Amino acid sequence: MKRSKILSLATNVVSHLNPYVLAVFLYLLIYFIRFQQALPAGRQGGWEPKLDLFPEIRQNLDMRISELLPSPQAELLSGILLGNKKDLPFDLKLALRDTSTLHIVVVSGQNLTLLAGLFLSLSGILKRKTAIFMSIGAVIFYTILTGAQIPVIRAAIMAILAFSAQLVGRQRDGVWILIVTGALMLLLNPLWITDLSFQLSFLATLGVILIAPILESRLKFLPNFIRIDLAVTIGAQIMVIPIIAQYFHQLSIVGVLANLLVGWTIPFIMILGVLMILVGGVVVFLVNALLTYFIYIVTFFSSLPFAWEYVGEKSLLVWIGYYMILAASLLLLNNDKRQDTQGFAKSS
Repeated sequence: MKRSKILSLATNVVSHLNPYVLAVFLYLLIYFIRFQQALPAGRQGGWEPKLDLFPEIRQNLDMRISELLPSPQAELLSGILLGNKKDLPFDLKLALRDTSTLHIVVVSGQNLTLLAGLFLSLSGILKRKTAIFMSIGAVIFYTILTGAQIPVIRAAIMAILAFSAQLVGRQRDGVWILIVTGALMLLLNPLWITDLSFQLSFLATLGVILIAPILESRLKFLPNFIRIDLAVTIGAQIMVIPIIAQYFHQLSIVGVLANLLVGWTIPFIMILGVLMILVGGVVVFLVNALLTYFIYIVTFFSSLPFAWEYVGEKSLLVWIGYYMILAASLLLLNNDKRQDTQGFAKSS
């Protein structure tokens, strides 16, 4: 059989595979390897990124933030913009953990999305291909500036793959882009499969891609801005529950509400934070107010007696069952959505 026919057959088979099943299967494989073939403590291996080319620039930016803002607002902004979470006060770290908002205080895909969106907006002035290449360059620069942390590498690869698909005029499903991104990262360093940051980043993104759209379609009675934020928050939370429970032995009861109340502030904090570093002035007051609100909400919810619940050690089979039930639920909801759409089309 000719190579072209083999490739054509393989492409045809892959195109008919259900992305939900593949995504869940990939995660179960990751989870199984993680807990069945755990490495001895302290063992190192694989390729690690050596892309921290601008430590002095990052340090100067961090010092500028500390000059303009009090503590812990300064440390919080530094974590959101630069990924520096090691200097966060211990009490604030606990509050973030207990409210499942710790993921917000890291450089993530949201940072890159805002950055790329800024350059893509220039497509009205420049040629679209030029704007896309500028976006790719900005994504690479920001990834290196923040020290090439795992969540940023994941987000950067996804962004570059998405931009590349636009360049050749072929949009790809988000699930496939995420799976390819995960595969590329594990080719670079297979030991990242045991990294908590990688697991949370991968699964949270998977939840946003798979679960959020279904939830959003079921929450049409809510205002648009609340519906989107709530769907994204719940989607991400549902996917990372087993990982958080297995690592920290606790589940946040107030996580969804806390995320909903503080999540909307992040784009404003990022944009105004950069502007504050550049010009200072009255922008400092605005940034400080947003960060103070963020800290108050997180601290308040973490202080509630029912903020979190202890979860003991669970068998691997429990979490496999959890994801199997979740996959089945997603398939049923997705099929119901298609049937509703077809029924509406026939009636009209």
